[in-house]
Amino acid sequence: QFSPPSPVLNKTMKTIACVLALVASASAYQAPTMMAKRGKASPAPAPAVGVRSQALPFTTAPPSLDGSMIGDVGFDPLGLSMNTEYMPFESIKWYREAELQHGRVAQLAWLGFVFPNIYHFPSDATHNFGELNALAAVRAVPQWGLVQIAIFVGALEAQRFQKCIKGDNAAGDVGLGQGGFNPFGFEYTQEEYEEKQLQEIKHCRLAMLGALGVWWQGILSGQGVIQQIGGAFDAPDYYGKAGYYFPEGI
Repeated sequence: QFSPPSPVLNKTMKTIACVLALVASASAYQAPTMMAKRGKASPAPAPAVGVRSQALPFTTAPPSLDGSMIGDVGFDPLGLSMNTEYMPFESIKWYREAELQHGRVAQLAWLGFVFPNIYHFPSDATHNFGELNALAAVRAVPQWGLVQIAIFVGALEAQRFQKCIKGDNAAGDVGLGQGGFNPFGFEYTQEEYEEKQLQEIKHCRLAMLGALGVWWQGILSGQGVIQQIGGAFDAPDYYGKAGYYFPEGI
C-alpha cells in the first residue's frame, strides 16, 4: 500500500518537470552503435492500402505509415501521421525524431532512477548523495549545478536542432557512430545496421514505459526503486489474523 505524495514533493514537481525536460539532448551519450545512420535506410516494402496494423490488429494501418521507417508497425490510433496541416515541419520525420529523442532520454532516465540505489558517492557537509528517490534528489542538487546542467544540455540541444530538425540529417542522426564520429570503428553492413536501428527503437519504446513506471512509483512511495522492490516482500502487520485481508479501518 503506497502513501500519497507529500506536500513538499508536490511543490517540487514543477521544478522536476523542468529539469527532466532539459535533459532532452541526452541522446548525445548514446553508444555509437545505436545512432541513426547518416542518410536514409533502405525502405521496407510498402504495405497495401487497408492492411491490418501489426500493433493494433483490429484496425488498419494509416496510408502514411507505409513501412518505409525502421520499426513501423502501423501504430497511429489518433491519425496524427495523416494530419499534415498541423504536423510540425510538415514532415513525419519530426515524429520519428521526437520518438527517438524521448526514448533515448528515457533509457538514461531509467538508469538514473536505478543505479543510485546500487551505488552512489558518499555524502558530505555540502553534498547529499544519499537520497535514493530520484525525484526528491533533484532538490539536493546545488543551484549552480542545475545552471551548469541547463547550459550544457541547451548547447547539445541546439546542435541537435541544427542537424536533425532544421538540417538535412536523418531523424536521430547527431553525427555520432557509423557515418560520423566513430571512435570505436564500427562498420556494419546495411542489413546489420538496420537491425541495430530496429533494436534501438524497440529499446526506446520500452524505456519510455519503464521510465514512466519508476517515475510514478517514486511519486507515490517516496522511495528508491530497489527500496520498493525490497518492500514488496514485507509481510503486512495484519496478515496473521484469520479473515483479515485489509488493514483495519478500510
